[in-house]
Amino acid sequence: MLQTVDFAPPKVFMSYEELQAYDPESESWQKQFARRYTHHAQLQGVLRHVEDVNDTVYNKFAIAVTPYMAKLMDRDDPNCPIRMQYLPSFHEETKPGFATLLDQLGEEGDTIPGTSIVHRYPRRVLFLVSNTCATLCRFCTRKRMVSQPSGSVHKDEIEASIDYIANNKNIDDVLLSGGDPLTFTDERLDEILGQIRTRAPHVRFLRIGSRMVVQMPTRVTPELCAVLEKHRVQMINIHINHPKEITPLLRRRVKLLQKAGIMMGLQTVCLKGVNDSVEVMRELFMQSIEMGVRPYYVYSTDMVEGAHHFIVPHRRMLELYEGLRGWISGPAVPTFIVDGLGGLGKLPIIPSYVREEALPDGSGTTVKCRNYAGKTVEMPGLGQDFSLPSVSN
Repeated sequence: MLQTVDFAPPKVFMSYEELQAYDPESESWQKQFARRYTHHAQLQGVLRHVEDVNDTVYNKFAIAVTPYMAKLMDRDDPNCPIRMQYLPSFHEETKPGFATLLDQLGEEGDTIPGTSIVHRYPRRVLFLVSNTCATLCRFCTRKRMVSQPSGSVHKDEIEASIDYIANNKNIDDVLLSGGDPLTFTDERLDEILGQIRTRAPHVRFLRIGSRMVVQMPTRVTPELCAVLEKHRVQMINIHINHPKEITPLLRRRVKLLQKAGIMMGLQTVCLKGVNDSVEVMRELFMQSIEMGVRPYYVYSTDMVEGAHHFIVPHRRMLELYEGLRGWISGPAVPTFIVDGLGGLGKLPIIPSYVREEALPDGSGTTVKCRNYAGKTVEMPGLGQDFSLPSVSN
């Protein structure tokens, strides 16, 4: 079984003053990883108004918070947008019928037997290399496997996965995810990436999905960047849900990745009470594009057990999109997505700006257009097919 960290754990900070005095750049990322808070009672020593949840919540999904993320939490506000993402809540104990699915996206049905490869789309695969994360999101879509003892990715599964990629020449896009691939050591990442590049030269696009860059920016080191550059990792998508997560430290470490020639993308989950406001999303995506990270996807919260209280209604998702398009820089506007149940895949959430309608006299159709500010115009010419006469020699 793979181990992503192997060292004697240092102490967890048990007072607010001790936590605030902590400098995450003063020690290795491995030591910071070992300082994670793993029970709400530990966090009650550094934060006020922490819910005293029943331990049955932990039986469903563990808690893990890095000291770096804990420092970003508002000590007094239980509705702090960072606290809400990571601290367990009484809401998780209720069970509406639609939110009790373990594999709501149908990933297991598209998993290649004996591997950790999810092959849903014709030319690209999802390679789940790790089931460990630095900090555990309460709305995690892979609760069934992330940080669960029974869900560890074994070395033979990873080797079989690389075999599968190497033997399927039609695969030209590989996404490493998990869990978080960056919980591996540089040496292990070097080995996995090297095997993919050596054995599967047909792979044209190699990318990584990671929230560890945001949850523990010190994981991004010159040594890690050298490994990623060596194996031509072309893109890393990071996960940020609120502007409070964008710090000077994060900006500096993102710059290291960019200097290694890596494109940076942003993925966000729309969460009720965290970022379901136009103002928050505008600021988040403009700060992101400002540091050279292109907003990519905004996901609707998946209907996973214990996360129903985060779900934002579809109509509100449309309103949020309309509050971005035309109001902020075009490249800063991401695609809004709902992941269809049972393996249907990613489906865009798009308001109707252009609509074709029949003309009253039945002679054809017209196209009615609406811009971001609500101004409309009718374009009847777009509803007709102007066939050009053939040209004879």
